[in-house]
Amino acid sequence: MLRPCEALRAMIVVSVAALALAGSAQAASTTCNVNASGGFANCLSLAGPNGEQVKAYHVSGLSYRFQLARLSDGVRWGYWEYSNLDYHIFTLSLSGTITAQVNNLGSGNPSAYYVEMQ
Repeated sequence: MLRPCEALRAMIVVSVAALALAGSAQAASTTCNVNASGGFANCLSLAGPNGEQVKAYHVSGLSYRFQLARLSDGVRWGYWEYSNLDYHIFTLSLSGTITAQVNNLGSGNPSAYYVEMQ
């Protein structure tokens, strides 16, 4: 049997290990250059994401559409259309490999978009 201080020390070690694992979750980001009027372009893919954020870098890329797709079975979520330079954040709970797609409806050819998945 562990003494109280040893038990506390063991709990701290386990807690620190759990935090380290939680902090090492996969994440990816990219700058996606998308031609105007070219339809949806695949920008970034990640398995089982739990969060997403997207943003246009320049007004010449406004407006734009954003959607998520699981290409393995053709399921799509969205689209969402934006006409500003704000970050747009999604909380997700999706299985499989999910691909973020952007459709440039603006005049920039190409225009750059920030896409991040966690």
